[in-house]
Formats: sequence, structure tokens, C-alpha cells
Amino acid sequence: MKRRMYWSLCLISVLAVAVTAALTLWSVYGVLLRQAESDLAQEHKVLSKSMTYVGAQDALDYLASLDVERDSFRITMVNRQGEVLFDSDNDADEMENHLSRPEIQAAFDGQIGLDVRRSATMDLDTVYYAAQLDEDTVLRVSMQTRSVEAVFLSVAPLMLAVLVVLLALSFWLSSWLTRRLLKPIERLADNLEDPDSLEGYQELEPFFNRIREQNHLIREQMEHLRAERDTISTITSNMREGLLLLNRERQVLSYNRGALRLLQAPDGDYEGKSVLTISRIPELGSCVDRAMAGENADLVVPQGDRYCHIFANPVNSNGDGVCGVILLLLDVTEQQRAERIRREFTANVSHELKTPLTSISGFAELMENGMTNRPEEVRHFAGRIRQEARRLITLTDDIIRLSRIEEGKALDREPVELLQLGRDTVESLQFLAEQKQVSLSTEGQPVTVQGDRRMLEEVCYNLLENAVKYNRPGGWAKVEVRPEGDSAVLTVSDNGIGIPMEHQQRIFERFYRVDKSRSKQTGGTGLGLSIVKHIVERHGGVISLQSEPGNGTSITIRLPQKPV
Repeated sequence: MKRRMYWSLCLISVLAVAVTAALTLWSVYGVLLRQAESDLAQEHKVLSKSMTYVGAQDALDYLASLDVERDSFRITMVNRQGEVLFDSDNDADEMENHLSRPEIQAAFDGQIGLDVRRSATMDLDTVYYAAQLDEDTVLRVSMQTRSVEAVFLSVAPLMLAVLVVLLALSFWLSSWLTRRLLKPIERLADNLEDPDSLEGYQELEPFFNRIREQNHLIREQMEHLRAERDTISTITSNMREGLLLLNRERQVLSYNRGALRLLQAPDGDYEGKSVLTISRIPELGSCVDRAMAGENADLVVPQGDRYCHIFANPVNSNGDGVCGVILLLLDVTEQQRAERIRREFTANVSHELKTPLTSISGFAELMENGMTNRPEEVRHFAGRIRQEARRLITLTDDIIRLSRIEEGKALDREPVELLQLGRDTVESLQFLAEQKQVSLSTEGQPVTVQGDRRMLEEVCYNLLENAVKYNRPGGWAKVEVRPEGDSAVLTVSDNGIGIPMEHQQRIFERFYRVDKSRSKQTGGTGLGLSIVKHIVERHGGVISLQSEPGNGTSITIRLPQKPV
């Protein structure tokens, strides 16, 4: 604090001196410019009256007769076309057109033309003053004056000497003020525990009293924590969450078995040891560092096939900074998996919606631009648009149904006889089966379950429809129902194309397709089996699959006969 205060005062002093010098220099330069402009205005006035007196015909001869010293000022006369009629320093015939000069333009506009231009080679500024003599002629007078740099260089030795004196005085004064300001505070800090010895700034007395009270309270709390550490260890050891308490040296004050499990650390005695003996993962060290800096930190860290969410919070001792860190560790594997499923679902929905919309937009653009005029082509494109729109509607309906199933609302249960449900499903799909040349049948015994009839109908319909769609001409598909203990078993089997082994583990995922090209031909959305699985799980059942490529597929559902 002392060093910061000292250098702050020094910096303020240096800035004050520098700003004062710069303003003084700029003021001097401004005075020189204003004086030059005043002299030129007076000179222009005298010349204008003299030229008016001698007449326009003798004006040039009059100017040529003037004995103008080259270093004093310069006279130039320019006509409306920018041609130089006279110049006291140069041959007018060899000079370039002056119409683009700012002061000339201003003069021909009926104003007083003023401009200052820098000569880099001579390090001088030239001040120009121009005004009209008549409608077609402008008289300009100019003179050279020192630039701001030249003015600075001329007074630089004196300014430098003054600057050195002022800086030395500023440094000494800053040092003296710093010591004077901080001396009472240092004295108070040395006698913080003695309230009767407070001397110095009266405004700081409540602050230091508060610090002493908090220090005393912290010491009592730490003693209380140490006395009850065994009790806390008993409580925390039974927590599923992991808990770590660290002191300011990053040594372990307390831990539980949950922390060792989540950080995959072996059992052992870690109290009084560095947190690095438990885990050396960089993320844990980063959280501890941020907490030691007084920030709350949290981070999700992969630990093998699990995910651990680390929360790090600083423990502040009033007036003494951070005295420790509390680390809370949670197993968030399921949340991470759910988040991954949500991201995949969002990406898949976007992709599935974009494909038919792109097709609809393309066909509609062809029809709009008149690229086809034949009625049969128009009907073909309209049919494709209707087909893609129906695909969008089907996809939207499946997504809505899946979302409603996942809402977890109570089911509208009623007695549902599964064998009759299978027969009704076979009847509804008979036309599709005849088109695909697939025979359908129903076998088994009547079994009744308590469930949502509409949902169970959708389960049976989706499974049997897949058995028909993914079959071959001359194939068969059947629905079997039987009781098995306290469960009702419904099996839909076929002798179709089957499912390769590498796809069987993911067949119930949303939007997952074994053969994407074949799914497009059959109009599938990739949500049917996912909907089936969610409905079965809502009824407390389980679903399993057996399949062999080329020999067909069998999907079995087991539902409890009594509601769970």
C-alpha cells in the first residue's frame, strides 16, 4: 500500500508537470500564430488600399516596385482561374495553378482565407492570408513562423531545468506525504489487539474494531470446528456426495469416502496432506486456485466412464483473506448423458425437418419459375410436395407423441386384452401386408393388462408395421401373446431382412436407422421404436430384441398384469 500510494502521488505530480508544460507550449504557439495572422491582415489591408490608389492597370508594377525582403513576408496575386499573376519570391510564369489552395478558394467565395502549412524541410510553418481585391483577383500575403517543434526546442533547456526541479520536489513531497498518511495506520496495525492504544484517524477506529471482533470470532469458530471434526466426519462419511475441506496451504482438513470414490483415489489417510495426494487432475487444481483467489468455481470433469461436477467455494476469514476451500463433488453422469441425448435429439430433429423442407422448397421453386409446363410434370411435383409434407406431418406427430409420453403424466388405465389387440392390429395392416406380399397371423392366449389402450395399440401397430415394411415378398409376420407368471408377454416376429449385430444395441435410440436409404423409401422417421420403448417403460415393462441378418427379427415385450 505504501509503495502504491507513493508511486500514485509521483505519477500525479509527473502528469501535472507534463500537462502544464504542454499547455504552456501550445499557448505560446497559439500566440505566435495569432500575431502572425494579425500582422498579415494589417499588411494585406495596406497593400489593398495602395493598389486601389494606383489603379488596376499599374497594380502589378506597383507590387514589383516594392522592396520585399524574402524572409519577412511574401506577396502573391492570383486570378479566378488560379493563375499566378505576381509572386514576390518566384517567377509567376513558372508557378503551378493555385486554385486548389484552401485560402484561395475561401477568398473567391467571399471570405477571408486563412491557412497554415508545414514545411518539413525547413521545420517552419507558413501562415497564409488571402482576400479579394475585386471579383477576378485575390491578393495573398504570407509569412513564415516557427513550428510548434521549433518553439519547443527553443525553450527546451529552460523547461527541462524547471521540470527536473519540479520532479525532484514532487518525489520528495510524495515520499513525505506517504509516510505521514500511513504512519497512523501502521501504528494502529501494530497495536490492533489493544483497543486503548488507538491513535490516528478517527474514521478508521470502527473498521479496526470490526476486524478485531471478526478475528476473535474466527478463532472461536476454528476451535469449535476442530472440536467437532470427528462428528462432522461421521456425518460426511455417509454422504453420497464427495466433500473436501482444505486450508490455505491446500492441505486436507477433512474428506469422506464419496470424495475418494468420485476422484478414483485409493483408501488411505489424507488428513494434513496436500490435495495432490488425492488427485492430480488439472481441473481440480484449477478450481482450488480460483477458490483461493476468492472466486466460486465449478467444473464438470470426466472420470473414466463417469462425470464428476466439482464445486469449489472459498472460506473467508474476515480481515484475513481466504483461509480455506470447501470442495463439493457430485456424480452427474446421468445428467451428462441426458444432456448428450438432448443435444443429439435437437440435432436430429433439425436434420429431419430440413430434408423434407428443402425438397418442398425445391419443387415449389421449379413450379414458381415455370421451369415445367407439362401437366404431368406439375402433377408429379405436386405429388412429391404432398409426399414430403406428409412426411413432415408424420415426423411432427411422432415428436409430439414422444414428448407427451416423456412428460410423465398419469396414464389413463383400463383393462386391455392383448390377444384381441393383436388381432385388431393385424386387421388394420392387412392391406399393407397384401401390397408387400407378407402374410400376417395372431397366436396365443388371452391376457389382460391395465394400461392406456391407445398407447398399447400404438406399440403393437409400430412393431407389426416394421415387420411388414422390412420384409421380403412371400415373408410372414405374426403377433404372439401369452401369460408368464405375473407378466403378459407380447412378441412380434418376422422372417424379414433382420438387423445386423452392430446395430442392435442402438435400434431403440431416437432417429437411429440401420439403413437410411431404405428408411427413406419406407417413409420412416426413426422415432417409432423409441416411442415403443418409452410406452413400454411407462407401463413398467421391459422390451428385448433378437435378430439375425437374413433370418428375421423378434421383439418381445413383458408387461406387468397389475399396475406398478
